[in-house]
Amino acid sequence: MKKNLVINSLFLAVSLILSACANTAPTQDAGQTATQAAAQMEAQVATRVAQALAALEATQKAQPTPAAVNIPTPSLPGEPTSVDCNPPPLAMGENYPDGTTIYINTAFNKSWTIQNAGTCTWNSNYKIKFYSGDAMSGPSFKLFGASVPPGGSITLTLPLKAPGAAGTTKGIWGLYDDKDVWFGQVWVTINSVTGSPLSTAFSVTSVTTAVDNAGPVSCKSRHTFNFTATIYANGAGTVNYYWTNSDLANSPTHTLTFGAAGTKTVVYSWALGPGASGRHWVKVYIDSPNHQYFSPVNFTCF
Repeated sequence: MKKNLVINSLFLAVSLILSACANTAPTQDAGQTATQAAAQMEAQVATRVAQALAALEATQKAQPTPAAVNIPTPSLPGEPTSVDCNPPPLAMGENYPDGTTIYINTAFNKSWTIQNAGTCTWNSNYKIKFYSGDAMSGPSFKLFGASVPPGGSITLTLPLKAPGAAGTTKGIWGLYDDKDVWFGQVWVTINSVTGSPLSTAFSVTSVTTAVDNAGPVSCKSRHTFNFTATIYANGAGTVNYYWTNSDLANSPTHTLTFGAAGTKTVVYSWALGPGASGRHWVKVYIDSPNHQYFSPVNFTCF
């Protein structure tokens, strides 16, 4: 803008000077001299205009360029945010996996076992909080109630109830830190059906899993890890179960028959070779009667 004003002023001055020369009535014998003087003056003015433009351009180039201002875009209301030390956790196990059939109006306890994959310690004020979908009569939130260091795990359990109508239902719960900052989510999807559940109290009450060598064990050459699981049942009945591991590979489904309350021990082997360095886990899924994963056993290769 300033450059345009300077240019306009200079050309206006030139125009006035030339106009003054043109309006001066020279005598006939001095005409040639006046013409030569006007030409010299015009050349001088043009030189001064060029010098002024060059000076103006040099001055503008010397001015600092204004720094760009980055204006942050605010998050939308309710939009999840997270912090670097709290990435989404690793899913270690759950009961009632997606698509489990449950009779309408039936109460059940949904559990998720998650591992802290970040560098922040989860304290007891971290919480699981209803986010979207169908809450299935569950609580609006529940505190973790325990401290979980990086690499540690916790099982979160919510009391839920299948809806009163048949169909597929999904509920999503967010995971929040002690400052109510979102860092992950879990969900449950069930298929509600009409009818009444069988009247039976038979169930697996717990599973204790162990490994022959938790490591660190060298897997530079092929190494076989052997696992045992002690399954506790509260009465007579049939249990269907399978093993699963951190490579998400499942064993065939096996059957155990209990004639009375008690325990049975089962075994599983998994061979790991070169390229398998790192932490691994193995756990047991009780397909019936529980529809439930039990806490994994962890081990390490190097």
